[in-house]
Amino acid sequence: MPRDYDKPKKTWREIDQNKDRSAHRQNDAPTGSPFRQARAQAASRSYKAKLDAFFDGAAPPPAAIKDKLEALSDNDRGKARKTAIDRISAARTTADRDAAVDAFMAQWSLPADYELLAELLRCGDTSHVAAALQELTEMVEANRVPKNKPVLEQRLRNIISLDEEPEIVAPAKELLVSLRKFK
Repeated sequence: MPRDYDKPKKTWREIDQNKDRSAHRQNDAPTGSPFRQARAQAASRSYKAKLDAFFDGAAPPPAAIKDKLEALSDNDRGKARKTAIDRISAARTTADRDAAVDAFMAQWSLPADYELLAELLRCGDTSHVAAALQELTEMVEANRVPKNKPVLEQRLRNIISLDEEPEIVAPAKELLVSLRKFK
């Protein structure tokens, strides 16, 4: 039986060459047909051209970022929206929170923001709580990880233990169970 020291040793160059030929190593070259590659490159160039035109001030924003730009506080509408959100967060009583949420929802739809939606779960108006639960369920189904999961879970537990309406308690229970998938 041949021993290890009887075999000729590989040089570093041979070892490196074998690494390059490994079956586990992936090519850096793109896969797929040349037609798909050309089409993807053309789409990328088109999107980049639209973004360049937008940032140069020559074109409107692309649809993908238009909604996000409206929420920024650089314009008057964005500042008013930010102020309305701050009023909801700053409300200390249920009546103040309900009034702030009514004023907000009269102008805007609920944003996909875990912190604001967790605040809405503290409202006295069940329609606000139901709307927040619906939005939260959609966010969890889209695998958007909550930033402050313990606070959200606690608010849901409060709804389950204190609320008596089944149209509020059932979605809260389902949402609490589905939040467990986020560690």
